[in-house]
Amino acid sequence: MRLTRDDERARRICSLAIGFMNAKAPVPSSDVARDFYPDLSPDSFRRAFLRDREALAACGVVIEERGSDGGESLWGVDEGCFARGAELGALEAAALEVACQPLLGDPGFSMADELRLALAKLTRAFAEAGVVASPPRHEPRSFTVLRSCLLAGHAASISYTDARGVSSERVVAPYGLFELRGVRYLVAARIGEGGAPEEGSERTYRLDRVSSAEERRGVSFEVPADFCVDDWRRLPFQMGDPTITARFEIPRGREQDLRRAAGVHGTFELGDDVLVWEVPASSEAAAASWAVAQGIRPLAPEGLVSAWEHVLEGVAGDAS
Repeated sequence: MRLTRDDERARRICSLAIGFMNAKAPVPSSDVARDFYPDLSPDSFRRAFLRDREALAACGVVIEERGSDGGESLWGVDEGCFARGAELGALEAAALEVACQPLLGDPGFSMADELRLALAKLTRAFAEAGVVASPPRHEPRSFTVLRSCLLAGHAASISYTDARGVSSERVVAPYGLFELRGVRYLVAARIGEGGAPEEGSERTYRLDRVSSAEERRGVSFEVPADFCVDDWRRLPFQMGDPTITARFEIPRGREQDLRRAAGVHGTFELGDDVLVWEVPASSEAAAASWAVAQGIRPLAPEGLVSAWEHVLEGVAGDAS
């Protein structure tokens, strides 16, 4: 799903609510501006913060001024607002659990544990049924740092080792996280010398190859409006830089199945009464194995066709 300005504001308001409800002390205006409105001028920040407080108040979360310190206002949540009907009833809690269940069970949703704990704070019944049954797993520090940078819109310095075993240091702007076949990936753009993401530098990073990550609070960025993390969920033979363009013949009656499996990857063209799928691939062997599993035949390049025939021979040999 592509994020609009309204989506971004909704995410910011949600982050504000979570941040203030978890705060153990009043929060200075400068911290609010830095963490939630890093790209706004002081006047724009005050207007935006006021609008967001009004939106939260309409939802039952009141952020109020708690005096001042050093000439700047301090802010905190009015805890009494939760006692005036903001607590969910049993029926509402059950509806919320049903609505959120797909996210809690989605291995590609990187904040399942946080969502589970947030829901647990809303209703004790949900806590007893959900949190106890699914204890949170240990997360590497690099993952939590990058996730925090993604939510705050801050760049990160990472130490990364690529598939060739070459290690390097780089500064990136985290755009999205996803999980594929048990492996987590980060989609990020490189930060250039001017302190902004370089156009066209987006790529995926395997998180198990990130040995360290540090937040760069002084470097802020915005996720592009047309960015969609689903565009980066690649097929098994695409994990790496593309080395070939594979062409497959799609059997009659299989078009819809293959379109669903392909997602946004590649193009489908009808020629000479044969549907052909053309898609970039990084591994001929992986593409050949995937084609055999899907029941489709490669047309080109020659190396892919040979690899596919070799896989078929192996399958036939195992069956005999």
